[in-house]
Amino acid sequence: MNSVFKTLTLGAFALASLSACEKEIEVEKLVEKEVYVNQNFDPNKGVAKLSFSHFVGDQPFEIKKNFTDTDGNTYKFDEIRYWISNVEFVKANGESVKIPESYYLVENRDTLFYYGTTAANVSSMKSNPKTREEVLVGNVSPGDYKKVRFSIGVDSEYNSNFTLKSGELDINQMSQVAGWAWQTSYIFLRVKGVFLAKGGDALTDAKKFIAETGGNDQYRTVELELPNSITVEAGKTNELKFNVNLLDILGGNLPKVPDYAGTKPAGWAADPNLSPYERFINASVAEDMKKLADNAKTGIKLAQ
Repeated sequence: MNSVFKTLTLGAFALASLSACEKEIEVEKLVEKEVYVNQNFDPNKGVAKLSFSHFVGDQPFEIKKNFTDTDGNTYKFDEIRYWISNVEFVKANGESVKIPESYYLVENRDTLFYYGTTAANVSSMKSNPKTREEVLVGNVSPGDYKKVRFSIGVDSEYNSNFTLKSGELDINQMSQVAGWAWQTSYIFLRVKGVFLAKGGDALTDAKKFIAETGGNDQYRTVELELPNSITVEAGKTNELKFNVNLLDILGGNLPKVPDYAGTKPAGWAADPNLSPYERFINASVAEDMKKLADNAKTGIKLAQ
């Protein structure tokens, strides 16, 4: 039955384990990994395709494209990446069907560089831009469902222990070995880009920024009521479509990008994936990271 389903080749990313004298240096190491979709698929159950469309305001998201918000500020993005985990489908009577091992990395990003990249080999040691905005969730029990529930990030059981494996979770996928002050864990969500305030000079006033969440306190669960119930049948696929607005994630209760107060961790100058950026929401300002996690929870909506 496995042959019914295709395989996906994922670019997996990790922060390399480093020696004690280098433990603060952060680098993303690209590893090619095959993930078999619905590897243990039960033919008596159904499949749900979760499709995530990214937007900047009302415009479709594109890497390296200039977008203007309603205040006249300009954004240009390099990356959006986040974990979707612990998917559940809820019936009208409140009964929840939990999908085991449902951990998926969604991403739309620019080039990333291998661990060990230097000025001499930067042209070859890289992974080209990548988009993965659809995931297949197998083994959904037949029935009628009124709600969908999933989380952004990784629950504490797996986030606090890299030796545990489930779904696509792996230290080689969007993890943070030395960057979080309190623990080794996964990055839950990361947005990278450039911000230019209205009226600013692009050559002197543009701010390159990274906004990211991580740590068990930033784990957020999204619950969305479907406008119409979906009926899951054995061997069939239902598609659920979601819209993700980056301006909603970066807006609201957060400071403006020029006011981001996070610090650049020691060692980032050694990583070409991170060294260009100067404004941060990260572990050094926990309150802003909490606000970013709250925004991400409300920034994902069902497509109309």
